[in-house]
Amino acid sequence: KRIEALILNFKDKLENNLKDGTTYAADSAVWYVEALLNYSYGDASIPCKDPMIDTVEHNINTLGSNIFTLEQLSDVYESIEEDVLDEQPENATIYSIDLYLYNVTGVSVFAARTAYNLNYLQFKAVMDTAGYWYWGYNMGMCDSDSGLYVGTDAADILEDLINTITCDYWTSLETKYASPNSYIDPNFPFTNTVLHPTRLFSATDQTIPVQHPCLSPGHIAYYDSSNGIHYIINDLCPERKSFMYIVLTEGYADGYFSHSGSFTYGTPN
Repeated sequence: KRIEALILNFKDKLENNLKDGTTYAADSAVWYVEALLNYSYGDASIPCKDPMIDTVEHNINTLGSNIFTLEQLSDVYESIEEDVLDEQPENATIYSIDLYLYNVTGVSVFAARTAYNLNYLQFKAVMDTAGYWYWGYNMGMCDSDSGLYVGTDAADILEDLINTITCDYWTSLETKYASPNSYIDPNFPFTNTVLHPTRLFSATDQTIPVQHPCLSPGHIAYYDSSNGIHYIINDLCPERKSFMYIVLTEGYADGYFSHSGSFTYGTPN
C-alpha cells in the first residue's frame, strides 16, 4: 500500500537517525507523526464502544517557524509515544491518536488526542439498549427499570449503538464538535414540551427538585437515526474522510440538560 510505504519510510528515517536535510511543513509533520503512531499502536479492529479521551502535548521552540526537521519530529514522536503509553489504562487498547498542532508565542505545540478503547463489551452485552435510560451522569436505567446499571447512561448507550466502525488503523484524523442548538430538526417527532426539537438530546425541566430526563426506546432510536445524530455525522464529515467514532458529553445548568458531541473522522487503512 502507498500509505503504508510512506509510513514505513518515515519510520526508517527516525529509527536510523537519518539526517538527510529533509524538512517538513506543518501539515506534513502532523500527518507523518500521527500516521506512524496509529500504525504502531492504533488498534481499530474492535469497535470503540467505550472511548476514554486523553490529551498530551509536546512543545518545540520554533521561533514562529512552521517548518520542522527530522530531529525535531523524532523528539515529538518519542515524547508523544511515551506519554500515550504511560496514560494507557489497564486492559484498554489504543483505538486512535489524533495529532494536531497549534502555536503559542513562538512555540509549536504538538497535541495528541488519544481514544483509549475500554471495550466493556461483555458488560454491555447484557444491557437492554432499547430500555429506558437516564440521559446522563451514569445514573443507569429509569422508569420501571430504575436502579439497574448505575454507572452507564443514555449517552453511553448511543455511543455503543453508533460506534461500530472497524479497520486496521486510521490516518488523517480530524475531530469536529456540535451542540444541540446548531442542529434543529423541523420534523422533530416528539410533542413532549420538555424535549427541544434538536438532533442531539436537549431538554428543559424547571420542576423542583430537578427530575433527570428519562429517555425512552423511541427517544434513543430517534437520536440513533438518520434524522438524529447520523444527520450530524454526515453534515460534518470532511471531504474524502470517513466517520470513526463519537464521544457524547452531558451537560447541565439552570434546568437545561444536553448532550454535546465530538465527532472524529479519518482515513481507514
